[in-house]
Amino acid sequence: MEAVNLQSPTPVSAIDADSVFAPAPSQPRRMYYGDAIRIFGTIAVVVGHVAELRLFSTEVLDRNWWICNLWDSLTRWAVPVYIMLSGALLLDPARAEPSHHFYRKRLLRIGVPLVFWTAFFMWFDVKYTGWRPSWKAAWLNLALGKPYIHLHFIFRIAGLYLFTPMLRVWLRHTHRKMQCWTVGMALVLSAGDSLMNSITDNEPSVFARFVPFVGYYLLGYLLRDTVLTARGLRRAWAGFVASYLVLLLGTGWTVHLFHTPKTFLKGPPSLEMLQFDFLSPVRILMAMCAWLLFVTIFNRPWPQSELARRRVGWWAGTTLGIYLIHPMFREILYTRRIWIPGVYDHWISYYFGPEWPNIWLGIPLMATLVYGLSLAVIAVVMRIPYVRRIAG
Repeated sequence: MEAVNLQSPTPVSAIDADSVFAPAPSQPRRMYYGDAIRIFGTIAVVVGHVAELRLFSTEVLDRNWWICNLWDSLTRWAVPVYIMLSGALLLDPARAEPSHHFYRKRLLRIGVPLVFWTAFFMWFDVKYTGWRPSWKAAWLNLALGKPYIHLHFIFRIAGLYLFTPMLRVWLRHTHRKMQCWTVGMALVLSAGDSLMNSITDNEPSVFARFVPFVGYYLLGYLLRDTVLTARGLRRAWAGFVASYLVLLLGTGWTVHLFHTPKTFLKGPPSLEMLQFDFLSPVRILMAMCAWLLFVTIFNRPWPQSELARRRVGWWAGTTLGIYLIHPMFREILYTRRIWIPGVYDHWISYYFGPEWPNIWLGIPLMATLVYGLSLAVIAVVMRIPYVRRIAG
């Protein structure tokens, strides 16, 4: 089976033999799967970040660690798919706007949140949690483009936005075959870089942190209209489940091989968490499968009711703000330094018995609480003139 080239009437081989490419639109249009990706992706990020507070500890490979690994591994598609969604929306050559118009809109969208939340979480890290021992350590993290656990995303997006007008021109004047080869090579090189960074314990600076994600960004555009047949959908599900199992079990294996006992488990880039890196081969596969599932399942208007669609659209519009603020509530609920002075670094469930008396329920319940508080605050912030700009 062949797919129709979005730029040319000449058929070319499909990336997935069971995919059907919809005709390219003559002008930008609404992609219904975008709302689903924003909503479910943000929920996945919150769940993963809640699980990480037990995952990255001195106690590894015990029962609770494996349960956290089960939850966290399941969410690892979210950030790459966010990047792909940005590419699908913004790289459309039909968006023939002057570069300065594009930069002005993007600056208004992410400039204020980037500055505000960077400053806030640097202060929060040093003065509230104390997880950074000094301002020097906080500034070093900023130089690496990750002033807090989640803010790497907005720095990466800013770098990708910078090159978007040029990438649009390239997409407009190249054939799909060249585009597919380029994306493939970019992802292979980034996967190789991920492996070498894990071996050498190396990270890019704030100026280059976005570069390895160019492959994801372009891939989102190439696969933005790829609707799978029933057989292709089954294969995508199989690929997602297989990548999840490799991520889950492979991480346990590398932690067993490389972790030093009685030390905190180190996050990527590290040999212990080799598979968890954003551009490890298994996460690239997981992201591609998750993307194809979203595009296929949510390729039509949903929900059926127009009123319900407006509510879902509003909910999707809160997700960047939720993403930006949620670690504050996670840390407040975890450390409880505000209302229980001197008692730190355990979830509140610690006082109901042994730590995480039911960790299977503890993670989704705490994630629901963190998400709900974040949504409530962002809903209020978005109604306040000028202040709402910090929600993105």
